[in-house]
Amino acid sequence: MLPAKTLLSLFVFILLCASQAQAKKNLRYETLPAEVQEDLVKRFPQIEKEALSLEQLDEVIRYLQLKPEFENVRILDDGNGSPYRLDFQRTRIISKVSIDGISNISESEAGSTFGVKAGDVFDQQNLIEGAEKIRQLYAERGYLNAIVDIAMPPEGADQVGVEIKVTENKQTRVRNIVLQSPNDALNRELTKHLKGFLKDPFTDATLNELQKDAREYLKEKRYVRADLTGPTTEFSSDESEVSLIYRVDKTERYTFEYEGIRLLGAREIEKALDLDNYYSASPTIGSELAQKIRNYYLSKGHARAEVRAEEHEGRDPLHRRIVFKIEEGPQIKIQAVNITGRISKRQRYYVNFIEEHSSKVVDKGLYNKEDFDTGVQNLILELQNNGYLQAKLISTRTQYNRERDAVTLHVNLDEGPLTQIEEVDFSGNKDFSDEELIGVTGLKPGALRLGQIELAIARLKEFYHDRGYIEMLLLNEKQDLVTYDETNTKASLHFKILEGPQVRVASIVLEGNTFTKDYVLLKELEFTEGDLVTPYKVQESVARLQRTGFFGTVDIRTLEEKTNVANRTVVVKVTERDPGLLTFGAGATNERKLTLRGYAGVAYRNIMGTGRGASLRLEGNYNIADLKYLEHKVVFGYLEPYLFGTRLRGRINITRSTTVTDYEIHQASEVNSTTYSVEKDFTSHVLGVWDIWSLATIRDFGIDDVYPFPEDEQNIATTGPTLDLDFRDNPFNPTKGNFTRWNAEYSAPFLGSTGTIEYWKTTLSFTHYASVFELQKQPVVWANQVRGGYIKNLSTRDDGGVPWDKKGFTLGGQSTIRGYEAGTQEVFPNRDDLGLSENEKTYYLKTEAVMYLVKSEVRFPVYGNLGGAVFYDGGYVKIQDLSFEDYYRDSAGFGIRYNTPVGPLSLEWAWKLDARPSEEPWRFHLSIGTF
Repeated sequence: MLPAKTLLSLFVFILLCASQAQAKKNLRYETLPAEVQEDLVKRFPQIEKEALSLEQLDEVIRYLQLKPEFENVRILDDGNGSPYRLDFQRTRIISKVSIDGISNISESEAGSTFGVKAGDVFDQQNLIEGAEKIRQLYAERGYLNAIVDIAMPPEGADQVGVEIKVTENKQTRVRNIVLQSPNDALNRELTKHLKGFLKDPFTDATLNELQKDAREYLKEKRYVRADLTGPTTEFSSDESEVSLIYRVDKTERYTFEYEGIRLLGAREIEKALDLDNYYSASPTIGSELAQKIRNYYLSKGHARAEVRAEEHEGRDPLHRRIVFKIEEGPQIKIQAVNITGRISKRQRYYVNFIEEHSSKVVDKGLYNKEDFDTGVQNLILELQNNGYLQAKLISTRTQYNRERDAVTLHVNLDEGPLTQIEEVDFSGNKDFSDEELIGVTGLKPGALRLGQIELAIARLKEFYHDRGYIEMLLLNEKQDLVTYDETNTKASLHFKILEGPQVRVASIVLEGNTFTKDYVLLKELEFTEGDLVTPYKVQESVARLQRTGFFGTVDIRTLEEKTNVANRTVVVKVTERDPGLLTFGAGATNERKLTLRGYAGVAYRNIMGTGRGASLRLEGNYNIADLKYLEHKVVFGYLEPYLFGTRLRGRINITRSTTVTDYEIHQASEVNSTTYSVEKDFTSHVLGVWDIWSLATIRDFGIDDVYPFPEDEQNIATTGPTLDLDFRDNPFNPTKGNFTRWNAEYSAPFLGSTGTIEYWKTTLSFTHYASVFELQKQPVVWANQVRGGYIKNLSTRDDGGVPWDKKGFTLGGQSTIRGYEAGTQEVFPNRDDLGLSENEKTYYLKTEAVMYLVKSEVRFPVYGNLGGAVFYDGGYVKIQDLSFEDYYRDSAGFGIRYNTPVGPLSLEWAWKLDARPSEEPWRFHLSIGTF
């Protein structure tokens, strides 16, 4: 007789076996659409060959649930040994969305706000919420009585139309603003100040701006305790107008006077108090401001400064005078700092550290007790971070000299013993040995430094993440990672690791690309099925998809995240942008006194969802003050995104232009060029381009008969690479990082050039941006650029040479050396430098030439988006066998900048530092963008 427990175990085992036997059955899926059947077989190839387990059936359900055309997917067992049967409901799809009755917002904005579009799954609750969002949008614009009706007529068995009818009604506007306070004068002044808001729409934005404006006015007029509350509202009968009623409390106006100032100025103190932005609810603002004044004196090294505040009545009951009685005292200098106690380094080390980690005042040798104490505390933390865990401050003492204008500071420290790492071990690491992980962390027996531990944690996480363990966790990162013995002189490091699964891509599901083809997204991903999933691959994939310009948002995640499933479904979810783009604009520059500019462009970036793109741009310039000649350019571009099924992009650019190339001799050039190029993003920071073949046909001609010369036509065909390394934080307004560009080109008759033209040319530029400090909470940026170039004539013909005006190095103008007018005799080298007579229009380089250029600029904020800059530009050109009077030209100046989303609008004044007698001493430049 078997024991009962054994019989029970045997019974459970039999049930499990029976369950497994029942699970292993085939699945009928022929009711699915043909294209879904094909996808299903690709995802689960075993479905055609063998019976499926319950786990495999769960994966099939999960896979089908992700497809938007299905809902309520089930697998049914009809019994009798027959195959499993697939049961599902087809999702109802929205066939169209129409919006009628809108006139005060755009249809695209209404559609975007509604959030549901044709092709989406029908969800009645989403439609109701979308209609409410439109109503809220109208309310935000002041249309409080807007009505949004929605109808959902069926248009087939699985299609529904959506019809939205908007009745806007009247917009509510501000009719009156009423101020209520005991101060009648303030009521009148503030009401007058706010009259600009009358007739504005009644919206949250209007109310916020009104409140902001009123509060700034109150602070500016020194109503520093005034409290603005409200508004209460009174609407007209049809709610088309509203009166806003505000209450203002504590309406006393304050003026401030200063007595006892000798070393600092009243304006300097008021600037430190920042009275234009000062507000306080305290009834004793005198004491509050007196403390701020004293702190300011302390920050300037007046360690014995005292400040008292006396409040007096002013000219009327609502006017208050606050008089500050100031005893400045002398600036107290730090005569010496003595470090004593149990220390391991030379005294100067500790003194330097305190000075550098306290404040600018202390670093300048002036005494401020709080700042000096801060420096001492920072020293203690530094010692503890470097393994002196028991470091502590024993005492500090301040000793004044006889005149009490200098101090000697005595600091008594006890560093304590240096804590040593005794052992490093790991737990939870199944796939990697302790020895391997120790090598990753870089930790070894020796002095304990807490900074090393932080670095070790970062290295450990990066090691696991780069190997597909994207959910690896360090369980004791915040506590218990380091333990010490009873003397705190020995430390043990124990890393408790939760490795998680090594995640691979089992399948990829795309969502949101209703227009863009699937293969476009798949080509841009850094992973395919079977690959490891790493944070780098996910981040690079997001960056690549965003750089296409096709998508507004991109999100990549795994469907089974935070589970033990290793082979996961990766979901790529995008929202698409409108692929069409229309741009146009106009402007003016001071080039040749006054030049008008205009452009118009149209582009379609995602033709038929394939990623292909085409663009057409028209540009025109007209100098109305001098030449009065219309320059124009037409550029057509085509992009083939995936050449030969790879990530190589192919481009064709066709340009037709007529531009003035020399203002002095009234020369223009007609250029017809075609360029075929391939390009590739190696990473999100590295772009490579190869102009496979570029042919430019250039016809030079005279604009008029002022300087007659025969027309000339040349062909210049080139090939060569360009490499960009872009590590800037912003391509338009960078504040840090660097940008490098290298370019090379080769031209020869066999490529299509005129028989006299054969050369090679290379240029390299490096630009570095650094935020040196902050001013008004905005960075002060130091930008530096170094640019160099080399060109060599390779033609062996007697009449061969490189046309300098087409391919030579010419310095002068906003992009090279400011202060020199481009297209004039001010450029370097100019016609005289090159030895050209009146009858010669082009210099031909027979030998070789070099160029270098330096540009340095400090950019600083002034107010809001307005900024300034000071700069220096200098450049050198040397042509072999040609002598110049001066090989180096330079300039310096300043500029005003207004930051825009596409780069700063720049107004720059530049002075030549070595102006020639015939040259203007300075030039003004107006442009968009900087280097």
